Amino acid sequence: MASYVVFAVISVVTLSLCMLGVLFFIGGGQLDSLVPYELVDDEGNLRDIHLFTGIGGWIEKLDSGYHVEEVYGDKLDSIKFYTMEDISEYLCADHVVETNSSARDYRGFLKPVRTGGETEWYLMKISRETLQMVYSYNVGAGGAAAKITSSAFLLFAAVFAVNCFLMGAYLSRKIKQPLLKITQGMDQVRQGAGQVRLDFQAQKEFAEIRDNFNLMIEELEKEKQEKQANEEKKNRMLLELSHDIKTPVATIKGCANALEEGLVEPGEVQRYYRTIDRKAERVNTLANEMFLLLKLEDAGYELQAERTDLCEMARQVSAEYYEEITGQGLDFRIRIPEKPVFVNIDRKEFARVIENLLANVVKYNQTGSMAEVEVRRTGSTAQLFVRDDGEAVAEEIRPLLFDPFVRGDQARQSKGGAGLGLAIAFKIMEKQGGRLSYEWTGGENVFQAEVSIADGTPVKPPIEANTTSKKLSADTMEDQRLQFAAG
Repeated sequence: MASYVVFAVISVVTLSLCMLGVLFFIGGGQLDSLVPYELVDDEGNLRDIHLFTGIGGWIEKLDSGYHVEEVYGDKLDSIKFYTMEDISEYLCADHVVETNSSARDYRGFLKPVRTGGETEWYLMKISRETLQMVYSYNVGAGGAAAKITSSAFLLFAAVFAVNCFLMGAYLSRKIKQPLLKITQGMDQVRQGAGQVRLDFQAQKEFAEIRDNFNLMIEELEKEKQEKQANEEKKNRMLLELSHDIKTPVATIKGCANALEEGLVEPGEVQRYYRTIDRKAERVNTLANEMFLLLKLEDAGYELQAERTDLCEMARQVSAEYYEEITGQGLDFRIRIPEKPVFVNIDRKEFARVIENLLANVVKYNQTGSMAEVEVRRTGSTAQLFVRDDGEAVAEEIRPLLFDPFVRGDQARQSKGGAGLGLAIAFKIMEKQGGRLSYEWTGGENVFQAEVSIADGTPVKPPIEANTTSKKLSADTMEDQRLQFAAG
């Protein structure tokens, strides 16, 4: 309200100064040049009348008989002689005179000048539309008028005060209340309150602040949830890591103690040494996989991408796993186009992706009869599919399938995998700008690795030349493996 009062006072003063400045500008710096009576002094001398003549006025010098002797400026009528009645018509205020003479269109200001014992008259004439007559009353001349004036000023002060109060209430509702709501919301966030949202109606500017504040809080809550999820994932990973290291280390320690104390029969010594070597190798593998996973999670670690034929790489890795997969009694189907599909990838790490997916099939397809590798190109994307018809991944595990150390109970009991293969494959695909996904569809587990191609070379549909749909003999498997290895 104080700001509004100051603003109102400054506005009134500024407007008054502007109006006064306009008058000074029009009058050439002298306000009396705007008053027609002041254009001729008491001696009959004309002052600067350029302003008066510039706005369509002129001055006529009349003799004692009201005959026109001289004209100063451009005379806009043709009258040469006046009577007192004619002059009276010129002197009448607007909307009062009723005449057919030029007094209907022009106002007159008559000033007598006495020189040499004779009286001369100066008649200043100007269009009634240009200069209008206004009457002023000096209300301070009498006691009653002074009371009326004081009452008027008091009434104005009261109306102005009410106006200020109403304007203050309006501004409070439009500005102060939204600001108060925003401040309260910020205080709640600072104190750690959750689910803080601003909900108020306001003008566009405050509505934008409200919406941006709510959006910011949503982003902060999302980041907080992600941070909490990452913490839980980290804790789970450390717990699983300690469990997976603890078991083989305990075995190694037990075997070493038994050997040291001579508790092992001579015929069993080699078996104990092989157990120690196998468990040590498992710890070493686990350490290497953890090291690789930590490197992949480092934002500064970059893969060395180069132009690579995905089809050739898929053939080579499939050949390496051919005997292992078919040795489990699985039908290994390979659908790879003859024409190259070039992609920009890190060869070593992308080969690891294929290896981990095939190793996953070997470990967990205990009930199915088929495994399949397919390379396909769709538009500007190269896709590699690894399928099997084993048991589906449990639905509760699917959202966490690519997290470290995620394994089903059956998998843990059967093969004892570390649970890092899919997590490493997922991180490698992320680092290469691709993606890795899982889907249970058509009674099959389908892992899809997708990456952008390196050029626009068209690809033929997958062919069946290298596809097998039945059990192969040992000789046939060896020939097929050598063919894949040779490219």
